[in-house]
Amino acid sequence: MIRKDTLWKGILEDLADDMLKFFFPEKVNTVDWERPFESLDKELQRLMPQEEGMDRRADKLFKVSLKNGDEQWFLVHVEVQGYEDKAFARRMYEYYYRIQDRYGQPVTALAIYTNANRAYHFDHYAQSFWGTELIYRFNTFVLLDYPPERLAQSDNIFAAVLEASWQGLIRRSWQDEALFKYKLSIVRHLMERQYPKYKIQRVLNFIAHYVSFTKTDFSRKFENTLSTITKSNAPMGIIEAIQEELKKQAWEEGLQEGREEERAAVQTTIVTNMLKKELTVAFITEVTGVDEARVLAIKAQLEADGEL
Repeated sequence: MIRKDTLWKGILEDLADDMLKFFFPEKVNTVDWERPFESLDKELQRLMPQEEGMDRRADKLFKVSLKNGDEQWFLVHVEVQGYEDKAFARRMYEYYYRIQDRYGQPVTALAIYTNANRAYHFDHYAQSFWGTELIYRFNTFVLLDYPPERLAQSDNIFAAVLEASWQGLIRRSWQDEALFKYKLSIVRHLMERQYPKYKIQRVLNFIAHYVSFTKTDFSRKFENTLSTITKSNAPMGIIEAIQEELKKQAWEEGLQEGREEERAAVQTTIVTNMLKKELTVAFITEVTGVDEARVLAIKAQLEADGEL
């Protein structure tokens, strides 16, 4: 299964403008949409100290230009893990003051809560001592407050991403058949809207991988259905995120990046991982750059060994 934070990072990058319009509709007319957003992920990593589990969070930092010529630093912090984190509000504050200290620019922050535990849906951080008080408030979006039916009414394509993320909230109560129908319902309403084709492709990939089916038959059935509906290749934005994730998984299994003599072994491991995740041969070939004949050979060997 592809990690949810990997998918979130990819989709936030691909649909940054739609995300901003969805969460801040009242500010749409102040943004200079002619100037592309600048992603500052590397800068954000340098600002925050390394800590356990940091790479499991979907933190994004964008620089957005305003029509009046000013620049707005826009911080998006997405919590997709669903774990209970008492230190979350303080971490949001740490992001804020570090960005302020580094850039000296205005900041707006947003926490998107995709888990069900409201006790950990913080909207501010506060501390006080001897008459000195600090209160830092940030924007929040709680998925539980926006049922799929409501999200489906939105004309903004980012609403479809949030609608798809409901899979993670209600997956336990669903069988594969119900999950299959839910995924397809989002796909159908996406195809009915006049969204740019490349954006539809990115959301389709998010939908496909956000929650996996328990049975292989349903995974194949869904991919075949998507192929029939879209007749298009997988989107590059999400592909790059997935590719990076699978490479990391390969290194974690003991392969050392950068050693030429192990290139074939690395590729075999990555392809094997992807085949076991029930991804199609065409998708694997595009993501990895490995020749289709070799992917088919690896697949045949896994089937012969009873691993598929």
